[in-house]
Amino acid sequence: MKNIYRGIALLAILLSGCATNEAPTNKPSNNVSIDKVNEVQKKIASCVAKVNQSEDAKYVDEHILVLTEKSPNAKELFNSSDKIASDQAAVLIRFKESTLKCRDITNELPSPALVAVYTNFYTNIDAVYKDLIDKRITIGVANQERQMRIQYAKSRFAQILKSETGG
Repeated sequence: MKNIYRGIALLAILLSGCATNEAPTNKPSNNVSIDKVNEVQKKIASCVAKVNQSEDAKYVDEHILVLTEKSPNAKELFNSSDKIASDQAAVLIRFKESTLKCRDITNELPSPALVAVYTNFYTNIDAVYKDLIDKRITIGVANQERQMRIQYAKSRFAQILKSETGG
C-alpha cells in the first residue's frame, strides 16, 4: 500500500511539471531569417539599380519623378504644378513596366506579412502613377505622394520585421 501512495505521489509530482496555469502567449515565431530578408532586399535593390540605369528611368528621374538621391531636379519636381505631358506619360508607362521584374523578387521574402508590405506599396504607387498619367494630380503632388508611400512602407516593413524576429 505504501508503494502505491509513493507511486501516486511521484506521478503527481511529475505531472504537475507538465501542467501550468499560464495562458498561452503569442510569442513571435522567430522563423523569419534576417539573413534571408537581407538577401532578398539586396536582390531587389540590385534590380532597381539596374532598371534606374535605363534611358527611360533617367528621363523619369530628371523630368517626372525623383527616383534617385542624385536626381538633378528634385526640388523642382517636388514643387512642380505641371501636369504630365503625353510623351512623358508614355515614358513613365515604359519605366513602370520595366520595374515589374523587380517586383516579383519580393515574393522570395520569408514572410507573407513582409510580402504584403511590398504588395500594398506597389498597389499604392501604381495608383499614384495612374492619377499622374490621367492628369488628376500634378508632378509635384505625385512626387510628394510617392515619397509618403515609400516612407510608410519602410516604417511598416521595419515594424513587421521587428515583431516577426522578436526584436
